[in-house]
Amino acid sequence: MKRRSFFEVMGYGSFGLATLRAKSQVRQSKVEVAPRNSAENLVIINLKGGPSHVDTFDVKTGSWTPTDFEVATAGNIQLAGVLFPNLLERTDQFSLLRCLNHNEAVHQRASYLLETCHTFNPTFAKEQPHIGSLMAMELAASRRSTDILPPFMAINGLVQGPGMLSSDNAAFLFSANEGVQGLTHPGGETLFQKRYQSLLRLDSQNRTGTSELGKPISDYHHFYELGTKLMYVPELEGAFTVTDSELERFGNSGVGAGCAIASKLLGKNLGARILQINHGGWDTHYDIYNRAINGNIYELSNSLDQALANLLDDLASQPGNRGGSLLDETLVLAVGEFGRTPGGLSNNEGRDHYPYTYSALIAGGGVSPGKTFGATDAQGYAITDRFWSENRYITVNDLIVTLYSSLGIDWTKEILDTPSGRVYEYSPKVNGQAGYYKDIVGMFL
Repeated sequence: MKRRSFFEVMGYGSFGLATLRAKSQVRQSKVEVAPRNSAENLVIINLKGGPSHVDTFDVKTGSWTPTDFEVATAGNIQLAGVLFPNLLERTDQFSLLRCLNHNEAVHQRASYLLETCHTFNPTFAKEQPHIGSLMAMELAASRRSTDILPPFMAINGLVQGPGMLSSDNAAFLFSANEGVQGLTHPGGETLFQKRYQSLLRLDSQNRTGTSELGKPISDYHHFYELGTKLMYVPELEGAFTVTDSELERFGNSGVGAGCAIASKLLGKNLGARILQINHGGWDTHYDIYNRAINGNIYELSNSLDQALANLLDDLASQPGNRGGSLLDETLVLAVGEFGRTPGGLSNNEGRDHYPYTYSALIAGGGVSPGKTFGATDAQGYAITDRFWSENRYITVNDLIVTLYSSLGIDWTKEILDTPSGRVYEYSPKVNGQAGYYKDIVGMFL
């Protein structure tokens, strides 16, 4: 990747949907909540396309089940051994949430909900930020002088932009397989610094303070500054690359490389606290069990299994900031935008969209490990155990509220000065009620 491409990649997450505000006016809600603050960091592995819950985290068997699907039980965890052999050896490190529910059956709308905690509305879509951007804004006060990495990083794919928030909170986008290769200059550091200082002298009016051409220009300069801060930093050596041995251990896949880099970035402890790793291909409408085609359930699950198992191992082996391991203070979530139709396969030998019941894997960050939270019926169509005392199902909004709570963020706050003039709620009110969506506290120690 050329240096120019490096800045283009950085800028996309910031300017794609951003309205580029300086600092938002945030108001506390009248509702009192108690964020748990059980985690320092968050890793979301976004299983884009929607994995079949009845084949993965809520495995069900029937006449449709392949003969090699032997369901193995380790403690309270059940998984298909042929799909998740590595995770089955690590059931003391994670738990399964098997009672998620929402009503968005279209990829774009369901993905938007997962990334923003809001139902898609084209009128407000450009100003609503990714939850990682909102978290970055909330955690900004705790950043140290040594925190040179962006707080929110997105690996292997695009994400929702920062919306109304400052560009400081945009996702830093890069491909795990390509890394970030624009951190050195072909002519060396001295020549780079000479040229960069010349650029600042020639264009100081637009590149310092507030540009006469508007905030988008001064924010663009912000990304140049961020880029220069990441160049020629010995502490970052190897942080964005994966060696052959690491790739072999994590699996020769995009999600494997992404998890390997995520482990390094968190281990560096240089300011990266929210990471999203995109793992696509789970839209298995056709030939879900056919090993002869790319993107079958075996290939998808095996790549996730190897990558996630080694990420958990690496985090568990590194010290955290609170006296425990890095896994103890890093909440790890693997989830898609919805599940897939249970029971027998479709006429296309696949499974279609199904948001009414689906599952997630959750680990670290204070999660009680080795457990199954909630339950569904024999085929995975309906939730039979809601897991909590609320008189409703657990939704993806509740899951996101749980992420906020884990990072110590009050999810009932509001932003007043939005571009549209509409008050933005961290988590949506329901019938005017703030705090309707709840922290799933029963999953935590």
